Amino acid sequence: MDLPVITIVGTFHMRYTPDLNQEDVSDFISERRQEEIGEVVEKLKNFEPTKLAFEVVTEEEEQLNADYMQYVEGGRELKMDEVHQYGFRLASALNHEHIYAVDWMESVGNRALGDVYEWAKKEQPELYEILKVSSAESSVPDLAEHSVLDIMRALNEEEEILHKHRMYMNVARIGHRGNYVGIDWMRWWYQRNLIIYSNLCRLAQSPTDRIMLIVGGAHVHLEQFLTESGLFRVERAGELLN
Repeated sequence: MDLPVITIVGTFHMRYTPDLNQEDVSDFISERRQEEIGEVVEKLKNFEPTKLAFEVVTEEEEQLNADYMQYVEGGRELKMDEVHQYGFRLASALNHEHIYAVDWMESVGNRALGDVYEWAKKEQPELYEILKVSSAESSVPDLAEHSVLDIMRALNEEEEILHKHRMYMNVARIGHRGNYVGIDWMRWWYQRNLIIYSNLCRLAQSPTDRIMLIVGGAHVHLEQFLTESGLFRVERAGELLN
């Protein structure tokens, strides 16, 4: 049976987010960095996506497309974020008329991740140190000394995807019996990823669909949901970037 094809491209954020790890992108307006971003876009074009989806909440899809059409018509400069720098360039090069928002960011009464880490620092210092060491052990090289394509390749390596997922599995260990502090945040994280998965399923309307999701690297493990659903043929983005 023919299935729609999907790939998830993990990226670092080019704008501020509450994520634990941030990259310094202060020089990304330079000619060199803009050329490097263009290299990534050229690699991603080879997937020949028919639909492009982004880490933007669904309520903002109309505005997302209004901004995109302004860019296509030459009336808008690109913002310094991955949706504009990769997404708008890629969609325009492929003559896409519409792009898709698939994210969700509502609160479910959960603790913030920063609060979870602070609790662990005080109540489970050994586990807190494991998390700190794990964060520092990422195989992603220093952006200051490498190209954007180098970083994107590293983020989409199978080993790095698994490493990030294992970090979250350690977050789930934070807490004591009856007080599941880490899971209080993890339930929000998994709900968010499942909602992204559900929204991607809605985009797949034909076996000929080729869907590309560009999303923060920590979300790439949601490939698990896509594979286990039996509804997609999942292709790893790492192969595109090599």
